Amino acid sequence: MKAPPRPEPVEGPSIPCLPENAPFTAEQRAYLNGFLAGLFSRTSAALAPGLQSAPPATPLDPLTILYGSQTGTAEKLAKRIAKEAGRYGFAATIYELAAYPTAQLASERNVLVITSTYGDGEPPDNGKAFWEFLQSPQAPQLAQTRFSVCALGDSNYPKFCAFGRNVDERLAALSATRAHPRVDCDVDFEGPFATWLGAALRAIRPSPTPSTPAASAPVIGHETSDDAGRPGYERKRPVPARFKANCSLNGAGSAKDTRHFEFVVDAPGWQYTAGDAFGVWPQNCPGLVHELVQALGARGTETVPRPEGGECSLQEALLTDYEITRIPAAFLQAMAAKTSDAGLTRLTQPGINGELTQFLRGREIIDLLLGFPAAPFTADEFVRLLRRLSPRLYSIASSPSAHAGEVHLCVGVVRYLSLGRTRQGVCSTFLAERAPADSTVPVFLHANPNFRLPADGATPIIMVGPGTGIAPFRGFLHERRARGAKGAHWLFFGEQCAATDFLYQEELLGMKQDGVLARLDTAFSRDQAEKIYVQHRMLEQAGELFAWLENGAHFYVCGDAARMAKDVDAALHQVVQTAGGRTREQAEQYVATLKTAKRYQRDVY
Repeated sequence: MKAPPRPEPVEGPSIPCLPENAPFTAEQRAYLNGFLAGLFSRTSAALAPGLQSAPPATPLDPLTILYGSQTGTAEKLAKRIAKEAGRYGFAATIYELAAYPTAQLASERNVLVITSTYGDGEPPDNGKAFWEFLQSPQAPQLAQTRFSVCALGDSNYPKFCAFGRNVDERLAALSATRAHPRVDCDVDFEGPFATWLGAALRAIRPSPTPSTPAASAPVIGHETSDDAGRPGYERKRPVPARFKANCSLNGAGSAKDTRHFEFVVDAPGWQYTAGDAFGVWPQNCPGLVHELVQALGARGTETVPRPEGGECSLQEALLTDYEITRIPAAFLQAMAAKTSDAGLTRLTQPGINGELTQFLRGREIIDLLLGFPAAPFTADEFVRLLRRLSPRLYSIASSPSAHAGEVHLCVGVVRYLSLGRTRQGVCSTFLAERAPADSTVPVFLHANPNFRLPADGATPIIMVGPGTGIAPFRGFLHERRARGAKGAHWLFFGEQCAATDFLYQEELLGMKQDGVLARLDTAFSRDQAEKIYVQHRMLEQAGELFAWLENGAHFYVCGDAARMAKDVDAALHQVVQTAGGRTREQAEQYVATLKTAKRYQRDVY
């Protein structure tokens, strides 16, 4: 019998794609192509295997994800939002706040915002222009917009999550609908963030239809691949690093103790970029742990819960698991309740940030325990009032191209006298005094995409880094030298005394002599009667500094956020006004343009 003829193969339709010459911007074209690809993938799946008729395709909903980030955490989380949003049928577009086209806000339907708070309740650097727009008369009414905000912060600071709270309240004031309540995340943000993300996506899309990965909508905007989940790239999965070197950078008689630390990291695929930060998990001071145990009237062997689950002795928990210096709000409230002290009770009331800040300054948990010895706390009760011990982040002072397999840090060791007691920094003294040479320390990498060298090695760079703010710029200089970059380098460095506090003096002077550093301007504040700081040197060199900027130079600042960074920013504006012949308003616009172009970047703390 003759076999029946085989049917001709039926080819599925090709994925539709807009032509390159379509009258759209690259981002608009990418968005529409993603929209069409999502429709195609769902329709194709519905037609299989017969490809005979197609039910109506479920349209993808646009979702705009805005992030404000100082050190990159919010950006990483924004990428995670976008990946999850694709499973809910959203076509997600990611914008950092500085790059968001604010004219588009009036037409947004679905918006998720994730942002950190910087300094004294201020927006991060890439959020300032957006916040100014939101507060301006040009901000539109947003009756058609559904939104939710995730705020990142540190509850040790009085204005915890203030910028996220401000954005949330302002969007609501502009008539936008709060689809899901704002969530304020502390330094241990993973759990609250994950809970907020699922709830916010469900709230914005009341009837979610999670799709398969193949049908997930593409994400428009920033690259979504990152190193999350790999050991050494997140705080919960640190890797061991060998503690190689611990050297003093100050001369005899200095009022400071600044150390150069070196670590060897041997982990598969572990690689950093100049400008990144290094996370260190420290241990608390054993002497302070012993003092706390005694103040509690405990033995130290009592069994207490660990933050991550499980149990251990009180002694071990206070050494490795909990913050035992800064006074958390929960402990202050419990102490006020147990003592009925009017002063403590007043400090727990809302709206007294200034008074609370003054009380907490230089005061620690041990002070309250010793000051109110009659207040009883069981070991279990006490640790439940404490915050989890957090890692410390330090700007990396080395270059992956020049120091393969190593990470260098420049750290000021924190010690000071307050209320008759010597206080000390948890991690800085751990590394300087308690971590033995060649021991292993748990570490992780914190990428900082907002603090990067220019892609073109011929671009000149200006670096302002007083004190330990020199750290990333040492890394920049080593990196650019190793790559043979031709761009000119100008460094402003400041400290107290040239004789004792000229950090990396031999290296920097050698780079100046070799031509790696075109300019090295120093400001040693205590070497003359009138204090001179880096911002004064900037103003002295205003003409040349402005000429560098006009020639395309990138401007970087690293160090203290509270005073130095503000003073340097004010000096930069003044340089543009005086040397550039701009008005105050024009200087503000000039500096804002530098920020938008990523030519003004800050790593401040």
